[in-house]
Amino acid sequence: MVDIITAITGIVLVLIALLCFNFAIIFQKIGLKEGPEITFDKGIKGILKSFKEIIKNKWWALGAVLGVIAWFPYIMSIGLVGVMVSLPINSLGIIIMVLAANRLLGEKIKWYEFLAIIVLAISPVLIVLAGISNIVIDLHLFVFPLIIFLAITFSITIFCLILSLKKRGTNSEGFFIMLTGSFLLALGNVFTNILAQAVIQANIQLTWYIWAEIFFGIFWFDYNHLWVFIGWWGLAICNMSSFAFYQSAFQKSRVAVVFPVFNSIGLMVPLIAGIFVFQQTFNNYFLFFLAIFIIFIGTSALGRFQYLEQELEQKL
Repeated sequence: MVDIITAITGIVLVLIALLCFNFAIIFQKIGLKEGPEITFDKGIKGILKSFKEIIKNKWWALGAVLGVIAWFPYIMSIGLVGVMVSLPINSLGIIIMVLAANRLLGEKIKWYEFLAIIVLAISPVLIVLAGISNIVIDLHLFVFPLIIFLAITFSITIFCLILSLKKRGTNSEGFFIMLTGSFLLALGNVFTNILAQAVIQANIQLTWYIWAEIFFGIFWFDYNHLWVFIGWWGLAICNMSSFAFYQSAFQKSRVAVVFPVFNSIGLMVPLIAGIFVFQQTFNNYFLFFLAIFIIFIGTSALGRFQYLEQELEQKL
């Protein structure tokens, strides 16, 4: 049983974290508005050229630093009160971010958009209440379902990327860029779960050469080390790839709409992988599937609202 002082400390830490996380996004949005447009039709060279200028912006840099700092109180909070307390509180920070976007960025949020955002903020609470089990991966049995899951998810990601390129300059471009980044980040979370379990099963110790084992585990010619290698590079590639996409989405669309959708897909995809790949279970499947349904409806609605809003602005 957590004592009252520990509980209060944990809650205060997660409140600090959610403020840092969400204001980091606001500051980055300010910097992105002042920087060059991030485009993908010129390849990696064009992306790097854009970010070379963007990182010089003091507001974007402040947001990036604040986002990194936020992880420290958040992790400490989880250590004190557990993810079942920290995650629901942190998820409600989306509402604070939306209000800040309205005040600081001048983004107008309609009542029906705000309602959809609140619904998306509630979905993590439902998932926690559903009582998800811990991830315990059998690194042999999970290979086939993982291949199927990755094939489907990567196909959706590539399809969204192709649509974003085809819709260049239209109202839909930002939405499909956001979806591409969301799925890539979600896949990064899936590989993170694989890495965590593989490190345990490979019995990798905290030594000076730990990074060599993680980066180049394939050279140990051991099955568990191979999955350490795959898990690490999978999460690194997916997370780094997602960064440019969601930054571009923040630049092209309203952050108050983009971030809730981005955050929800990043939560939903790993949970689906948890059931079909990692054999996770729930104490209450009704709450789990209700949360997934809410995320799907809320995401679709905000995407549609974003499109209509931009279309109206162009006509005016």
